[in-house]
Amino acid sequence: MTQPLILLVEDDEDIAALYGDVLTGEGMELVLCRSREQARNWLHRTQRRPDLVVLDVRLPDGNGLDLCCELGNMGLGQPHQPVLILSAHGDPRMPILCKQAGASEFMDKMEGLDKLLHNVHKLLP
Repeated sequence: MTQPLILLVEDDEDIAALYGDVLTGEGMELVLCRSREQARNWLHRTQRRPDLVVLDVRLPDGNGLDLCCELGNMGLGQPHQPVLILSAHGDPRMPILCKQAGASEFMDKMEGLDKLLHNVHKLLP
Protein backbone atom coordinates (compact mmCIF):
# COMPACT_ATOMS: atom_id res chain seq x y z
CA MET A 1 0.00 0.00 0.00
CA THR A 2 1.30 3.44 -0.92
CA GLN A 3 1.89 5.94 1.85
CA PRO A 4 -0.43 8.94 1.73
CA LEU A 5 1.35 11.91 0.16
CA ILE A 6 0.91 15.19 2.02
CA LEU A 7 1.87 18.52 0.47
CA LEU A 8 2.66 20.87 3.37
CA VAL A 9 2.88 24.54 2.40
CA GLU A 10 4.29 26.33 5.46
CA ASP A 11 6.88 29.10 5.63
CA ASP A 12 7.60 28.95 9.38
CA GLU A 13 10.65 26.71 9.80
CA ASP A 14 9.79 25.50 13.30
CA ILE A 15 6.15 24.73 12.52
CA ALA A 16 7.11 23.01 9.26
CA ALA A 17 9.64 20.82 11.10
CA LEU A 18 7.16 19.97 13.86
CA TYR A 19 4.30 19.15 11.47
CA GLY A 20 6.68 17.24 9.22
CA ASP A 21 7.91 15.08 12.10
CA VAL A 22 4.36 14.37 13.26
CA LEU A 23 3.06 13.49 9.79
CA THR A 24 6.01 11.32 8.78
CA GLY A 25 5.80 9.67 12.21
CA GLU A 26 2.28 8.64 11.23
CA GLY A 27 3.66 6.89 8.14
CA MET A 28 2.89 9.62 5.63
CA GLU A 29 5.13 10.83 2.83
CA LEU A 30 5.72 14.58 3.00
CA VAL A 31 6.62 17.24 0.47
CA LEU A 32 7.40 20.59 2.09
CA CYS A 33 7.06 23.85 0.17
CA ARG A 34 7.89 27.16 1.84
CA SER A 35 5.98 29.48 -0.50
CA ARG A 36 3.05 29.71 -2.85
CA GLU A 37 5.35 29.76 -5.86
CA GLN A 38 7.33 26.74 -4.70
CA ALA A 39 4.07 24.78 -4.21
CA ARG A 40 2.79 25.75 -7.66
CA ASN A 41 6.09 24.75 -9.27
CA TRP A 42 6.12 21.39 -7.50
CA LEU A 43 2.51 20.69 -8.50
CA HIS A 44 3.26 21.45 -12.15
CA ARG A 45 6.32 19.16 -12.17
CA THR A 46 5.08 16.16 -10.18
CA GLN A 47 3.52 13.04 -11.62
CA ARG A 48 1.91 12.07 -8.33
CA ARG A 49 -0.82 14.26 -6.92
CA PRO A 50 -0.95 14.77 -3.17
CA ASP A 51 -3.63 12.95 -1.21
CA LEU A 52 -3.96 16.04 1.00
CA VAL A 53 -2.72 19.63 0.88
CA VAL A 54 -2.02 21.25 4.26
CA LEU A 55 -1.76 24.96 3.60
CA ASP A 56 -0.87 27.97 5.75
CA VAL A 57 -2.93 31.12 5.15
CA ARG A 58 -0.05 33.58 5.36
CA LEU A 59 2.83 32.85 3.03
CA PRO A 60 5.78 35.09 2.16
CA ASP A 61 4.67 35.49 -1.46
CA GLY A 62 0.93 35.64 -1.11
CA ASN A 63 -2.21 34.37 0.46
CA GLY A 64 -2.91 30.69 1.05
CA LEU A 65 -6.57 31.28 0.23
CA ASP A 66 -5.56 32.39 -3.26
CA LEU A 67 -3.44 29.26 -3.63
CA CYS A 68 -6.42 27.18 -2.52
CA CYS A 69 -8.48 28.71 -5.34
CA GLU A 70 -5.66 27.98 -7.79
CA LEU A 71 -5.60 24.35 -6.65
CA GLY A 72 -9.24 24.08 -7.69
CA ASN A 73 -8.36 25.44 -11.11
CA MET A 74 -5.59 22.81 -11.38
CA GLY A 75 -8.06 20.02 -10.73
CA LEU A 76 -7.07 19.66 -7.10
CA GLY A 77 -9.16 20.26 -4.04
CA GLN A 78 -12.53 18.86 -3.08
CA PRO A 79 -13.42 16.06 -3.13
CA HIS A 80 -10.46 14.09 -4.47
CA GLN A 81 -7.51 16.02 -3.06
CA PRO A 82 -8.76 17.72 0.08
CA VAL A 83 -7.20 20.92 1.40
CA LEU A 84 -6.71 21.71 5.09
CA ILE A 85 -6.01 25.39 5.69
CA LEU A 86 -4.17 26.48 8.84
CA SER A 87 -3.89 29.87 10.50
CA ALA A 88 -2.59 31.24 13.78
CA HIS A 89 -4.12 34.67 13.39
CA GLY A 90 -7.52 34.26 15.00
CA ASP A 91 -9.70 35.94 12.38
CA PRO A 92 -13.27 34.79 13.14
CA ARG A 93 -14.15 35.00 9.43
CA MET A 94 -11.41 32.57 8.43
CA PRO A 95 -13.45 29.32 8.45
CA ILE A 96 -15.99 30.88 6.09
CA LEU A 97 -13.31 32.40 3.84
CA CYS A 98 -11.57 29.02 3.64
CA LYS A 99 -14.75 27.23 2.59
CA GLN A 100 -15.39 29.92 -0.04
CA ALA A 101 -11.85 29.37 -1.38
CA GLY A 102 -12.56 25.64 -1.76
CA ALA A 103 -10.90 24.26 1.37
CA SER A 104 -12.21 21.07 2.90
CA GLU A 105 -11.41 22.15 6.43
CA PHE A 106 -9.99 25.04 8.46
CA MET A 107 -7.92 24.68 11.61
CA ASP A 108 -6.49 27.23 14.02
CA LYS A 109 -2.85 26.28 14.65
CA MET A 110 -3.39 26.90 18.36
CA GLU A 111 -5.65 23.81 18.46
CA GLY A 112 -2.51 21.67 18.54
CA LEU A 113 -1.07 18.52 17.06
CA ASP A 114 -3.87 16.18 18.13
CA LYS A 115 -6.35 18.30 16.19
CA LEU A 116 -3.99 18.40 13.20
CA LEU A 117 -3.77 14.60 13.16
CA HIS A 118 -7.52 14.28 13.63
CA ASN A 119 -8.16 16.54 10.62
CA VAL A 120 -5.51 14.84 8.47
CA HIS A 121 -6.91 11.36 9.12
CA LYS A 122 -10.46 12.60 8.59
CA LEU A 123 -9.60 14.15 5.22
CA LEU A 124 -7.41 11.42 3.77
CA PRO A 125 -9.23 9.17 1.31
